Amino acid sequence: MVSDISVELPFFPKYETECLYEDKLCVTWFEPNFSQSHYNIQNVNKGSNACTLIAILIAAKCNQYKVTMNNPEKCISIKLIVILAESMLEGNSIHDSLKVSNQLPHINLTIPEALKFAERDAEITEWKSEVFMEPLAFTLHENITKSWIEWTKFHFESGVSNLYVTLVADSRTVLFIIQMRSETITLVDSHQHSSDKGAFIAVVHFSKLKYLCQFYNEALLKFHNSVPQLYELSFLYSKVQ
Repeated sequence: MVSDISVELPFFPKYETECLYEDKLCVTWFEPNFSQSHYNIQNVNKGSNACTLIAILIAAKCNQYKVTMNNPEKCISIKLIVILAESMLEGNSIHDSLKVSNQLPHINLTIPEALKFAERDAEITEWKSEVFMEPLAFTLHENITKSWIEWTKFHFESGVSNLYVTLVADSRTVLFIIQMRSETITLVDSHQHSSDKGAFIAVVHFSKLKYLCQFYNEALLKFHNSVPQLYELSFLYSKVQ
């Protein structure tokens, strides 16, 4: 269940923002303790496999609180940081409860499973899901764009402002938020990336999606030594606007 946004947080994270690719992309890096494996009430490194739940919760909360994404030229939205924080806390809590009650079919939940356990009230619906047996580095931009174009043909005037895209690759789930009204695409990754880098939020304008895909591919290689040859994209939206 999506809780109220006023939940007390263990701490508000420190962060730094850098602009890349000639200022076409801005990424905000959080301190290492602000990541899904560290950010909890006890503030200890406990490990976490809740990234799919976290991605779904972020999508639900962005929809519920009607968050408008800031474009790359502006400072990061504080509300979005709070949503990421709450989603990590709630996602880990739900995942731990499922583990204790032996309800986890697998340590890493699928998107339908995460929707079942996390989204009873948020009305988040899966539009389509596809598995691509091809290199992420060369095809991610093309495959997101293809479905995005298909989506806009049928939903552009329906009042649905956001299209949420979960990417599952190498057992990690991240969330792309395509927002019509702000003309931005935001990528939220709740994982820790190094000893001095925790989660990140990156944003580009609509027309610069290829830079966001390039950045994520480079981050996978640099921080996780990962070169996915297989990945899944799920496209979700909310009927409640």
